[in-house]
Amino acid sequence: MTTGKQTIWRLVQSCAKKLIDMGNTPFTRSDLIKCVRRKNPRYEENSINPIIQGITDNLRGGAPGAVGKYILHSVGRGLFVLRNGVPRKRAQARATTASNTEQKDELGLLRAIEGEYLTIGKYHFHKICDIRPEQDNSGRILELLPQDRYNNKDNLPLNKYGAGPFCKFKIPNNYNFPDVYALVISGSTKYIGECENLSSRYNMGYGNISPRNCYAGGQETNCRINNLILKVAKSGATISLWFLETEDYKAIEANLRSSETPEWNRV
Repeated sequence: MTTGKQTIWRLVQSCAKKLIDMGNTPFTRSDLIKCVRRKNPRYEENSINPIIQGITDNLRGGAPGAVGKYILHSVGRGLFVLRNGVPRKRAQARATTASNTEQKDELGLLRAIEGEYLTIGKYHFHKICDIRPEQDNSGRILELLPQDRYNNKDNLPLNKYGAGPFCKFKIPNNYNFPDVYALVISGSTKYIGECENLSSRYNMGYGNISPRNCYAGGQETNCRINNLILKVAKSGATISLWFLETEDYKAIEANLRSSETPEWNRV
């Protein structure tokens, strides 16, 4: 279980710190395994997994040599954070009460730690964060007109929703799995969608309107949802993003759109 002078658990610890430095927090078990294997390809997933299990303070089991080191803390749904010396008893207490707690991440977003869920239809959705558009120094939401930056040599017309204005926002960048997602405002589900990579869908789509997408042939849905989010954010209401990780995302999304008829979904 060693590589040179390093044990696997130290490699995991090193990888956790590296992921945090890269802005990936919380990180997934898969993130840790891939990082450890890049550092030492001799280690297989079935050797690394028990170490991760053993050094996570609120999970049971794991390799005997790792149990008790408590470097990681599970925040649910296969996600972990670096524990940073939290005492074992305190971590256990936090795990039992986490359903009502939130923490601020590196993007300044409030993210549920564990256990907070919303039932839509027959499915339990977990909260990712509240969506908060970027603001200027005075605290006013920045309103953007990216279409002005487009070199429109073909004289394309703006698409139906391309006039804007738009806003810019981000969600955590490590939700890179297929899922169904929901936008919820004041307890009401306004929009349901599906994608293969949630972070990409929001950070490169809804949350960042490119100049080209404002014109005919661009992503009308991105423009429409972004503008709706801007209007709600300006009103002072809270917009929260929820997700259901699933490989059956297209069928579930279609089912929920039909049964829930969210206001922002176009039938």
